[in-house]
Amino acid sequence: MIKNYFITALRTLRRNKLFALINVLGLSVGISAALIIYLIVQYDFSFEMFRKDKERIYRVVTNMSFAGSFFPNSGIPYPMIDATRKEVPGIEASTSFFVASTTKAVVPRQDRSPVEFRNIENLSYADQHFFRFFSYRWMAGAPSSLDVPYHVALTVSRAGVYFPGLSPSQVIGKTIIYDDSIHCTVTGVVQDVQENTDFTFKEFISLPTLRYNDNGNLINQEWGSVNSAAQLFVRLEKGVTPRQIERQLAILRKKHHDESKDTVNKTAHLLQPLTDIHFTGPYDNYGQRQASKPALYGLLVVAIFLLTLGSINFINLTTAQAAKRAKEIGIRKTMGSSRRQLIFQFLSEALILTLISALLSLLIAPWLIKLFSDFIPAGLRLNLSGRPDIYLFLLALVIIVSVLSGFYPALVLSRFQPVLVLKNQAYAGTAVSRSALLRKSLTVFQFVIAQAFVIGTLIVGSQIHYFLNKDMGFKKEAIIFFNAPWNVANPAVKDRLLMDKLRTLPGITRLSLGGSPPASGNINSSTFSYNDGKKEISTDVQIMDADSAYMGLYELRLLAGRNILPGPDSPAQMVINRTYANILGFTNPGQAIGKFIDKEHLIVGVMEDFHQASLHKAIKPLALMSNKDNIFKRFHLSLPNTPAGHTSWKTTIAAVEKAYNDTYPGEDFHYQFFDDSIARFYIAEQHMSSLLRWATGLTIFISCLGLLGLVIYATNLRTKEIGVRKVLGASVAQIVSLLSKDFVKLVCIAYIIAVPIAWYGAHRWMENFAYRTTINWWIYALSGLIMLLIALLTLSIQTVRAASANPVRSLRSE
Repeated sequence: MIKNYFITALRTLRRNKLFALINVLGLSVGISAALIIYLIVQYDFSFEMFRKDKERIYRVVTNMSFAGSFFPNSGIPYPMIDATRKEVPGIEASTSFFVASTTKAVVPRQDRSPVEFRNIENLSYADQHFFRFFSYRWMAGAPSSLDVPYHVALTVSRAGVYFPGLSPSQVIGKTIIYDDSIHCTVTGVVQDVQENTDFTFKEFISLPTLRYNDNGNLINQEWGSVNSAAQLFVRLEKGVTPRQIERQLAILRKKHHDESKDTVNKTAHLLQPLTDIHFTGPYDNYGQRQASKPALYGLLVVAIFLLTLGSINFINLTTAQAAKRAKEIGIRKTMGSSRRQLIFQFLSEALILTLISALLSLLIAPWLIKLFSDFIPAGLRLNLSGRPDIYLFLLALVIIVSVLSGFYPALVLSRFQPVLVLKNQAYAGTAVSRSALLRKSLTVFQFVIAQAFVIGTLIVGSQIHYFLNKDMGFKKEAIIFFNAPWNVANPAVKDRLLMDKLRTLPGITRLSLGGSPPASGNINSSTFSYNDGKKEISTDVQIMDADSAYMGLYELRLLAGRNILPGPDSPAQMVINRTYANILGFTNPGQAIGKFIDKEHLIVGVMEDFHQASLHKAIKPLALMSNKDNIFKRFHLSLPNTPAGHTSWKTTIAAVEKAYNDTYPGEDFHYQFFDDSIARFYIAEQHMSSLLRWATGLTIFISCLGLLGLVIYATNLRTKEIGVRKVLGASVAQIVSLLSKDFVKLVCIAYIIAVPIAWYGAHRWMENFAYRTTINWWIYALSGLIMLLIALLTLSIQTVRAASANPVRSLRSE
């Protein structure tokens, strides 16, 4: 019986090749997109899911509030580690470690000179508690060895880099020298974690080493000092809630740190679930890629829409052809077929089409991987071997789509009565109206989705264009910057030496040595106080390290006073922005000149506001100051911004690199263009724009496939009418208009429905930005025009062909 279902289904599909092709194309695009989206979503949500008791493991994080500004930090105060273990009930186990950064590691070799490795990543300070908390397989050595200073454990992969050709047991006892000062002995080798995790550490220096060699000042016994490198994880006892522990942590902090006198600064410690670390939020995840949950949910919505649109095509085309299959159904019922058998017959047709689409989707998927490249993590590939979950997903998808697309047509077609069918009355009256209304409603739904995506794409593109082209209050074109090495001998002397060399290069128009660029993610802040004679005004102020050339290079506009002057200054000079001047109560920028902040910082100038970060955030109070004690300096270079100047950039940058290498031998030269760093502020929005563009293209493609199928069916059904109208003198344009107007009405109705939906979604999305573009009426008008033109182009493929056909052949075909 089942074999007969499939044989009959194949014959039916062979008789309707065009409609079968339209259905297969629509479903295959939807299934392949759903497959890729499944791989992405499954990958990102699998992080840390392999760990035992993951639902009870949390990271302790810190939220700091300074004068109304919120500063999240993934670290904790160092003394909190032991205090939590001893004084907080409800914690089953805990572990702490420090995320470390180092510039180089030297591996001595007996038979030849030492080998130096630079820019070492994935390094941490840990003890045996870490390896008992997070399970690792030890290939050699034991966790207890990390309770001794100057010991280090390596993963198998890192051991292979440092000591190629040696087994884990042979690596034990070898020496590694970090940053020319930390001499460590390898006492353990652990297996690399194969599962998806953000704990990608490759080297574990024993935690007690920090007490003897804390060059990075990671250990600070003050409760008021929070270091993002200090990490604390806890595993709660069963039945204990995070809220209970957070209350205990608040009591613990109050016990050890008196904040009653500080009404401006507040600090709280919260618990972050282990499985949330991988996702974007206020806290970092050790420099690893973070996924965006809203983006992943957006991808799931796209997958559902694409599958739904493909299924709608099947429903529309199948019910549209119901009249053609009415006699077949009547004869089958007369010969004894039950309604259930007919339902299975039509479902088998849907199943075959979906199976073909699923196989075709495996061929389309690699192409779609390129389309979704912005969302696909590095290394994620469509690898079917060893992935039974992919086969199960495809099987579930085939079953769901087959039932979703085939069940309603099966119910409609199997309901026909044989007596009415054989009298050609089965598909008339109410049945026709009901089926036509359903097809129109589903077509409108398809184009509502497509239209909403078109509007969303235009609005997101407009906002990104606004981001990248808005005047942020400073010059950003033709400027490069790079870091000055801080861990070299006499860094200040070498910085000045490089400045002198750079001044001799002809391709540099301006030069500055300071801190971060005007807009970056590396701005420090401090609380400053000013007494206006009536009250004390405390404000959290962002601080930028700048020299006297900084303002001119970035073309910062001075409103009153003067720039910072070079040379020794006492008291310290400060140029503040308009926002800070307004907070201090000065209505005229000139009124702030000569005033003292904290009795030691002299305001010498007031500058116009500029954006210190992305346009997601409002402008903050800011002060430019010359900090000679800051060892983390950056060189800022302005290049000629003319067509002729652009051609010399490569030569100039090569000369800068040579001067850098001569001044800092052995250090790597890395530079950035300032406008590129600004563009990276909006990488999430650019990814969203890319997603919307491809989602829009795919939804329009599937919707137009369905529209094409319906217009083909409609013109075939009206072949005789078209021939008669042409004989009576109707023009091609009149016939095309006749055949298209009903479908154009559906597209217009979809537009009317989609506009308020898209408007609401766009306004909710734009609430995330402190500064946003205006959504002009022409965006909605343009989107409607685009959709109408695409629909007319799709319709014209068949309507023009039908209207241009020879009427003699049309009448003969009847």
